Amino acid sequence: MGQDKALLLFEGRPLGLRAAELAQQVCSDVTIVGDPAKYAAWGFPVLRDLYPDRGPLGGIHAALAHCDAPLALVVGCDMPYLSPEFLHFLVGLARQSEADAVIPESETFGYEPLCAVYARACFAPIEQALREDRRKISEVFRTLRLRLISPSEWRPYDPEGRLFRNLNTLEEYEQARRELFLRAPQARA
Repeated sequence: MGQDKALLLFEGRPLGLRAAELAQQVCSDVTIVGDPAKYAAWGFPVLRDLYPDRGPLGGIHAALAHCDAPLALVVGCDMPYLSPEFLHFLVGLARQSEADAVIPESETFGYEPLCAVYARACFAPIEQALREDRRKISEVFRTLRLRLISPSEWRPYDPEGRLFRNLNTLEEYEQARRELFLRAPQARA
């Protein structure tokens, strides 16, 4: 995208702050993984990646490294269509499951690792992958017990099919902002 997605404004707030506030509706402790100089003003603890520049796997690792709870909800900042209802559902499934990770499957992109719940048991395999400079989370998933959430399970929380839509380009960001603007009058009616 050419800029920090977490700082892009959406509904008047930075995407990263929106994601943290969304997670706060589901979890008692919320921590942001990233640069403290950029995000500390948002009022949440901020952690740096222990393995910088390793992509999503590095961020998941940092979250698990500092998590005292048995489960960690991981939410990317670039999914503006996530809802607290769906995240409650996701966390509820994780609490009932004996899986190492509970991960939705999107209809178009496969696993959604940045909208998932990870058990502490995921830390060691992720740490091993990062030490070996392996960055593909799909490789780590092969070593874990996964509970996949099929589209038929998450569809009730997303009848329009946008739940996992990421904002990876300026065009996608502008499209999401237009959709929000077009929906606003209907929401008030």
